[in-house]
Amino acid sequence: MDMEEERNPFTLPSDEEVFKMRDEEKRRKKEYRETQSKLKVWEKTTRGKLPTGAERLRQLIGEEAAAKPKTRKAKVKGEGQLAKQPDALERRGERECMAEFLAKKKEMFYTQLSLDVKREEIQKLQDKATQKEEALRRSEQKLEEDAIRFDTFLKENDKRAHDAVKEAEAATKKKNDKVQEIKRLNQQLQAVSSEMSKQREALDDCLKYREFLDGLTPEVHFEENKKLKRERQEARRQRRIAKRVEAEEARRRDDYEHELAAAQAAASSPKRKGKKNKVAPESPKVKPPEEVDPSMFDDEPLTSSDEECPMYFKQPRQLLDIFEELEEQNLFLIQNCQETERQAEELKQQFADTQTETDAKAASQRKQIRELNKAIDEEEAKTEKLELRMASAGTDSQQAELLRKLNDTTARVYEQCGFGDGGGQTLTMLADLEARLEQLLDHVETLPPDYVAKAEKYKEKKRRERNRIEAQKVADAEREEKNRKSVERSMQPPKKRTGRMVMHRSRPPRKKVDVEVDEVNDDDKYLT
Repeated sequence: MDMEEERNPFTLPSDEEVFKMRDEEKRRKKEYRETQSKLKVWEKTTRGKLPTGAERLRQLIGEEAAAKPKTRKAKVKGEGQLAKQPDALERRGERECMAEFLAKKKEMFYTQLSLDVKREEIQKLQDKATQKEEALRRSEQKLEEDAIRFDTFLKENDKRAHDAVKEAEAATKKKNDKVQEIKRLNQQLQAVSSEMSKQREALDDCLKYREFLDGLTPEVHFEENKKLKRERQEARRQRRIAKRVEAEEARRRDDYEHELAAAQAAASSPKRKGKKNKVAPESPKVKPPEEVDPSMFDDEPLTSSDEECPMYFKQPRQLLDIFEELEEQNLFLIQNCQETERQAEELKQQFADTQTETDAKAASQRKQIRELNKAIDEEEAKTEKLELRMASAGTDSQQAELLRKLNDTTARVYEQCGFGDGGGQTLTMLADLEARLEQLLDHVETLPPDYVAKAEKYKEKKRRERNRIEAQKVADAEREEKNRKSVERSMQPPKKRTGRMVMHRSRPPRKKVDVEVDEVNDDDKYLT
């Protein structure tokens, strides 16, 4: 097969072989041009001597045979060479039919077509490569231009940065100068402020002294100064009014003179000629100016010259005399003030004692009111309970028994409270007990709180102890009763059961019901 492929001139080469052949042809052309360039003129050949397309095709497909001669003479000369080659003789000796010839022609056409297509593709690739190279060249040119512009930008930026640094240094220097100037001005301002503060303090002291001295100055001095100041203001006002009157008179005189001159000029002017309008000469009549009334300027205000009122004290001795006089007055006032303060302290103490006593009584009364209200509420609740029990009792015998027990309990408490025989009425004994209870409560209010608290704790302890003993007795009685019943059950003979045990149906589960147990106090226990 390899031999057949080598002998077959129409076998389509691969892409690598096509590119390789193209490179080989370029190299061969380059060598040919170099060789031709070195030859003399008479040594060079013509265009007809160049290899034909078929020969180039055979060279491209790798055939090692020599190129075919174009002319018949060349063919005849080449017959000897072809005769020497066994392959050529074998191919010539082989007879080919028309179908094979057409197939080969067809294959040659396809080969030529593929070669043309590949040439076009190669040309396109070359054009693309050229375009890429051109684009790359333009990109390199742009990069170089950008680099140049970037260098220019860097230089300009460096220049601007240098200028900015200079400007910043100048601005910094100017700022430092301004800061130093501001510091200097602040120091001057602080010095001026401190000086102003000192002067203001001195002024305040002077004003305080002035106020103090004005307070010591007699009122007659101020009234005299006010009167003198009023007279000076009135005198200045009268002078201003006189000046205004003179100015008004001068204005009126000027107006009169102007009017008089105008009238004289009108009288001396030439007459108008005419038949109808004839004006006779008349003497000028101008009213003389009136005298100016000073009351027209009563709206002139009084003005102050901002002059300080002269001080009353001229010599230090005057101040000492006033101090001595004030000291004598102050001693008397101090004595009166001390006496008044003593009386005020006594009144305050009396008021405080009265207020304390009143507050204590009020607190006691409020406490008694609260306790009485609480007792009333409790008694009302007990009354309601008793009424309910009496209503539930139903029979007169039970009510009589209940009343008898109540009377016995009340009589026993009545005797224990020291009232003697308790044979009276129940309501009377209860009223006496209530009065004694109120007396005892009033007495408790007067006792020390510590003693009352201690007594309450002691009584509470006794009550708890008594309740505990009673509860213990009830528990012992219940336990004894339980033991007795258990002993009785144990002493009874056992019951014999005959027959089969009856099985009852199980009962449904019951919910546990919490039974509320009302606590019974002593009164309820005695009353029931």
